[in-house]
Amino acid sequence: MSKLRSINTSFWSDPFIETLDPKQKLLFLYLVTNEKTNMLGIYENSVKKISFETGLTILETTNALKEFELIGKIKRKNHFIILVNYMKHQNYNTNMKKSAIDVYNKLPIDLKINDLNVSKECPLKGFESLLKGYGMVSKVEIESELEVEKEKELEVEEENTLHNINILKDHYLSKERVLNSVINDKQNKVKDLADLKEKLNLFCDDLNQQGRHSEKWLEFTRYFINSLRIGKFDKKEVSQINSRSFSL
Repeated sequence: MSKLRSINTSFWSDPFIETLDPKQKLLFLYLVTNEKTNMLGIYENSVKKISFETGLTILETTNALKEFELIGKIKRKNHFIILVNYMKHQNYNTNMKKSAIDVYNKLPIDLKINDLNVSKECPLKGFESLLKGYGMVSKVEIESELEVEKEKELEVEEENTLHNINILKDHYLSKERVLNSVINDKQNKVKDLADLKEKLNLFCDDLNQQGRHSEKWLEFTRYFINSLRIGKFDKKEVSQINSRSFSL
């Protein structure tokens, strides 16, 4: 049975979407519109099925999912896909909220919020519990947070903000989970943490030599990973790094 899913026309002008290559755009659009997607944005799906339905190879699908997870757009647990902040971008009526609660109560225990069971007898209260429990907030709270955020110093990971290369490097090195993920992915050709730090230093030195002293966080991380995977630092020939744009 088909289900209606609405996609805002601003999807294509989203700063995150603009940084993706065509295959990654296809995959992300698939993640939010495929037949398994539900009101909660948490569903079971396999890499093999995703690959078959999108026409991407298993390797392309796996790599893109890893990158989406690395930058916090999705989470994966067992065979489940969790679309981060999916609910905050949807407009729910009462029946849709009840549907989200039904989906939640059928999830495996390890995907639930501290084994919390939510009743749909009071869908508004139950739905708000889900929003908060999955690290999401209501639209009113979002607007309030945005007002407060304007008064704060810009965060390094804001998508449209340029930051000094050295600041980005220090921030990258502070993210232990990211470093471990990069090291454990064989495609990145990194031996250990010391090797990763050396290559990151070479990468930043080369950018500074090119006069590219500031960049956006997302583009900085994407270009660094791509540079690792094509072996630009294997022989420390950083002067040979292609000066192409970050918008890969």
